Amino acid sequence: MSDFVEQGQEDAEAERLARLDALGQMVAKKRDEAVQFRKQSGIEDVWTYCEESYLGIDDANRAEWQGAKWAKPAALNGPLTRETRSANASQSTVFIPLTARYVDAGAAKLSEIILPLDGKPFSLSATPNPELITKLEQAGQQLTDDAGQPLMNGEQQATTKDLAAGIKENADEKAKKAEKRIHDWMVEANYSAEMRKVLHDTSRIGVGVLKAPFAESRTSRAVSRVDGGIALQIVESIQPGMSWIDPWNLFPDPSCGEDVHSGDFIVERDFFTARKLKELKKNPTFIAEQIEKVLEEGPNGNSGDGMSPLADKIKADNRYEVWYFYGTCSKSDLMAARAQGISETDDREEYYAIVTVVNSAVIRAVINPLDSGVFPYNVMPWRRRAGSWVGVGPGEQCKTAQAVVNAATRAMLTNAGRSAGAQIVIDTEAIVPANGDWTITNDKIWHRAAGAVMDDVRKAFMLTQFPSMQPQMMAIIEYAFRIAEESTSIPLVTQGQSGDTTPDTFGGMQLQNNNANQLLRAVGYQVDDYITSRVVEALYEWLLLDPDVPDDEKGDYQIDAHCSGALIERSIQDQFLQQMGQLVMNPAFGISPERWMGEVLRSKQLNAKALQLTDAEKEKMAQQPQVAPQVQAAQIRAEADMQKAQAQNQLLQTRIQVDTDRDRAYVEAETMRTQAEHQARMAELNIRRELAMLDYANKREITLEQIKADLADSAMKLKVQKELSMLEGGQQVANPPTEPAGRADAGRAFEQ
Repeated sequence: MSDFVEQGQEDAEAERLARLDALGQMVAKKRDEAVQFRKQSGIEDVWTYCEESYLGIDDANRAEWQGAKWAKPAALNGPLTRETRSANASQSTVFIPLTARYVDAGAAKLSEIILPLDGKPFSLSATPNPELITKLEQAGQQLTDDAGQPLMNGEQQATTKDLAAGIKENADEKAKKAEKRIHDWMVEANYSAEMRKVLHDTSRIGVGVLKAPFAESRTSRAVSRVDGGIALQIVESIQPGMSWIDPWNLFPDPSCGEDVHSGDFIVERDFFTARKLKELKKNPTFIAEQIEKVLEEGPNGNSGDGMSPLADKIKADNRYEVWYFYGTCSKSDLMAARAQGISETDDREEYYAIVTVVNSAVIRAVINPLDSGVFPYNVMPWRRRAGSWVGVGPGEQCKTAQAVVNAATRAMLTNAGRSAGAQIVIDTEAIVPANGDWTITNDKIWHRAAGAVMDDVRKAFMLTQFPSMQPQMMAIIEYAFRIAEESTSIPLVTQGQSGDTTPDTFGGMQLQNNNANQLLRAVGYQVDDYITSRVVEALYEWLLLDPDVPDDEKGDYQIDAHCSGALIERSIQDQFLQQMGQLVMNPAFGISPERWMGEVLRSKQLNAKALQLTDAEKEKMAQQPQVAPQVQAAQIRAEADMQKAQAQNQLLQTRIQVDTDRDRAYVEAETMRTQAEHQARMAELNIRRELAMLDYANKREITLEQIKADLADSAMKLKVQKELSMLEGGQQVANPPTEPAGRADAGRAFEQ
């Protein structure tokens, strides 16, 4: 090879590298513009507050989250100190997670409604043809072949209406196939899982980003039998991918306004390790010499601008800051980057391209897989913020309520700590501690001070207690919770809680539930407008451009992103759906009980097909003798009346048994009470008897045993005398102590 040829190749390579450097500088310039504009807009300060408020961080407790921090000394020769808590340790620094409660409630409720276990978030239908619709509405002319013979549609001659109906049926069938393929792509890309992350970002900081679709290499495995054996086939294909993107890493064109797709470009940030960069050299779409250049330079481009303050570790590590630029690039620049798919004979001067830059060096440039050049970033705001692509979420809406509840709670806890103890005032000239220590302890001894003129030492002490302001602070905290409900439009009833304003009647409850879901309707429409419609449109374009998709799935279709509205309305109508049971059984309304039960099961996220009868079971039931609806209704009423009578009879028997048990219990209680009183009375009489005998013995100066013996002797004589008195001519063995006059003759007191 001649020196002239070699010199020409060197010049061409130098020109190519110069174009690469110019392309990298152009991307870096636009990147810096987008980064600085977002920083100056103040939205990053809002995001920082929302992030910290969700985690429970503010200026009062920041030291508790940041850990030990070395602080400079006040004096030149002073040591370094570590701050581990707030400067004023006597003040409460608690953070009530009010913001996190409303952020999680909003994201969870919305995810539950718009991301069901079954059902597609969209539908495709063939675009209506006016001429075709006209033919369908007309009677139609009869069709014949080239020989003049009539074309038959079954047993009748075919008409233009039949032909139009066939064309429409074919178009609808192709639309259903395309709809199924797009839905399969979304399932394989974990659309629901990524959307849950997006919805959480949207609720937390006001905006969420779903990157879809983008080219993703996907590996599939299949097993086949070959010559009596088993062969494993591994197939790698390019499929549309979907992924959640941190809004902190997205930088749209400053002139995009409220829609990132209105800008000329958009930039995404990512982070690579050196190992990952080395692995990229094996990919033919990357420029190996540019990657070597970046590895030699090191990660000197990791500025950390526009990053979340909670991601300090990323700024301090050794990862490389990678930037993905989506926008238009000239044909010569893309050829210098050896982008695939560009022909020198192509008359286009600019292409929609994706340029990957590290340290301002272009390591890759490819053509956008979508001819429309649409950005794969679908940005959804929770609530619209005028003039900005960033929305307003519950994290920001709770700012006032969060500040009020924190201030009131901290004041209440600080006041509780102060009111729990006493303020002690001591006259040191009147009293002194016996041990010389002025610390207040239990059982402490104090002396009256020498020379004290106070006659009452109790006046030397005075205790003062601060009043507790808990009721007043609690009223402010409750007010803050009402502010949170009104600011976020997420009432407690949507969080499964009730309060003083919750109605007791069913109608009032249903009305409140419907009104509480107004926010969900609005945000659900945001999902349709900003994500579902755009993602399906991009996937539809991917389907049309993908050569691996069969032609019978490609056509002119209309996209209906009905997911959010339909699913939210279904969620709201669940209560009424369950109350239709009695109406469904009435044939006058013409409602299918089978389809009604399917809707009820679907509303509870159950598989209706797994519970419904099979065709064979339905056929077996159809062969059984059918009962007229009137007779069946009469039987049902009769069974209901019988069950009602049995229930009333059982209730009556229960009442009789209860009354009997109550009377029996009362009689037993009265008997036990009488026995207890009798035993107590007898015990009291025995005690009195013993006391009387003891008193008698003391007065007679005899022992108690002698008294008991005399009493026993007297009792025996009286008993014998009583028995002898019953006999005629009985003798007298005992003389009465006294014999009142007029009651018996002398000497016959025991006889008369």
